[in-house]
Amino acid sequence: MKAISSEIYLLAVLILLHVMPIAALAQYNEPYKPQTTKILIVLDGSGSMKDKWGEDNRWEAAKEILYKTIDSVQRNNKNVEFGIRVFGHQSTHQEKNCKDSKLEVPFAKLNSKNVKSTLDNITPKGWTPIAYSLEQAAGDFTVQPNVQNAIILITDGLETCNGDICAAGKALHDKRITLRPYVIGLGLAINEQKFFDCVGKYFDVVDAPKFQEVLNATISQSLNPTTLQINLLNSAGRPVETDVELTVYDSYNKQMLYNFIHALDGSGLPDTLRLDPKGKYDFVAHTIPPVRKNEVELTAGIHNIVPIETPQGTIKIITDKRAAIVQAIIKQSKSGETLYVQETNTTLKYLTGIYDIEVLTLPRIIYNNIDLSGGSVKEIEVPMQGTLNVNNALGGVGGIFIERDEKLERVFEFKPLKPKESIQLLPGKYVFVYRQGNVYEAIYTKKVNFEINA
Repeated sequence: MKAISSEIYLLAVLILLHVMPIAALAQYNEPYKPQTTKILIVLDGSGSMKDKWGEDNRWEAAKEILYKTIDSVQRNNKNVEFGIRVFGHQSTHQEKNCKDSKLEVPFAKLNSKNVKSTLDNITPKGWTPIAYSLEQAAGDFTVQPNVQNAIILITDGLETCNGDICAAGKALHDKRITLRPYVIGLGLAINEQKFFDCVGKYFDVVDAPKFQEVLNATISQSLNPTTLQINLLNSAGRPVETDVELTVYDSYNKQMLYNFIHALDGSGLPDTLRLDPKGKYDFVAHTIPPVRKNEVELTAGIHNIVPIETPQGTIKIITDKRAAIVQAIIKQSKSGETLYVQETNTTLKYLTGIYDIEVLTLPRIIYNNIDLSGGSVKEIEVPMQGTLNVNNALGGVGGIFIERDEKLERVFEFKPLKPKESIQLLPGKYVFVYRQGNVYEAIYTKKVNFEINA
């Protein structure tokens, strides 16, 4: 009767809540596929850019290469928008203007002619406020879905305004505004190049041909897809663990971004995913117990491999198939933390480690310090239980005890004792102690010895 009542109640809840079928509610994780790429060139327009560089000065070489490159890229890719922010070009060196930075060419498609005409009318002359320019660059991008943003910083010198260039670069990265900036240094000394280590990937160029080559490479990397392969490693360090749920979080704001179930492809390699390469990620592999890997940074435009150590073994709880289902509590031996409740005649994977297992039979069975190694299978056998039927029309109170080492341990308590009771018990010798409901003195307590056989 209980089972029927429960079923009716559940059906009523489903009707009241208008619960949709699972298949109708399911949604696929949409892959990351940017429809537009916006590339902001943050260009040094300080006085030193007028210094001679090969057959020309740095400014003239830079603007000519930028124009030709942008024109070529946009002719072949209609989904790329370029913008130009210039710094150090509006005030003289003597004015020491540390806020001399302006978005001279707003983002647009097929805007190479605008880039050329704008840069032709600029004369380098001022200081080098790189940190301030990177901070301002954040406002040059609008928040739009399916848009990838990238920054290429081109400079021939270091920060001259005491700005915190590392903080500026980190803020762009952590807030997922743009890809980590690419830095192209025009003739910087080796000790000066280290100044940009905290900002992004640095490329040193010594002449105009090398500049052209590096600019092409950085733009290409901005446009190439960023792919990800998550290797779930077994005890031997091989990426063969799979079918594990994965949750991906934004490291900066801890927002949950994606949920996947790990898969191996037809060749047995981990499946390839596409994620936004901006910012950093936290990955949680929902093994038992879960494994977390934080602050993972993807490199844009390449195939990234993220290893997570998830060596697992298997716990198999078996009993006679005719027996009723029994639950077992799986705990970590050291901490005592409950990790999972596993049913009989099921198989489940756990991380390698030491476990305690408490099977919720009557009486309970305790297995301590189960050493689960990688790839191993630990079989926990639960004996077949028998049934005790109690018929007592007068009711009352009582309990069932098992005899162990000449002592009685209580297994079950009747409060109150119903007219009819059925209890599943493990094989063993028991004592049933009770007092019927029509008497109220301890001397009327009765005891019945009985045995449950396998």
